[in-house]
Amino acid sequence: MARAERQGDPHSAAATVDPGVLLMLRRRTLLAALAGTGAAAAVTVWRASPAAAAVTVDEFMELSEVLTDKVADLRDDVGAQYLAFLRADPAFAAPLERLVAVVVRAEDPPRTFDELLDTGALDDPANAETARQVLILWYSGLVDGRTADYLEALAWSSQDFAEPASTPLGFPKWEDRP
Repeated sequence: MARAERQGDPHSAAATVDPGVLLMLRRRTLLAALAGTGAAAAVTVWRASPAAAAVTVDEFMELSEVLTDKVADLRDDVGAQYLAFLRADPAFAAPLERLVAVVVRAEDPPRTFDELLDTGALDDPANAETARQVLILWYSGLVDGRTADYLEALAWSSQDFAEPASTPLGFPKWEDRP
């Protein structure tokens, strides 16, 4: 396109400027913006970087052990289902990363639920709701209305009976003849 044809184009001035000058102007603008934000921007980027990595199943299992106070052996295959559910929901994905940063990736991480409370991480409503959802998943054994873990859901360990029912009420045991 000829220079005369670009006169009505709002970008025509940029077309007549040397690309090296544009690069220098952009660089100066960026440096000025960074200088204006100063060290606060550097600290913000540094503090956000530990939580930027995706939460692994092992990290999720460590977080779950702290939240449940290790009341039972938690299964990795079930934890992977719970983690996938939480990652898929934008309301839980970022808070989950923040909780893992505090509980798993910290230099001196909490090892019990009470120690987690002492960190103040659950003072944030989104973090608290995510922790609550993790507990709901483990105790109910349900993910998005589907059974992930029926027999080993933590709710059964809080009941007076040894195992969840596997037959309708009133139905005799399989080994007893009718």
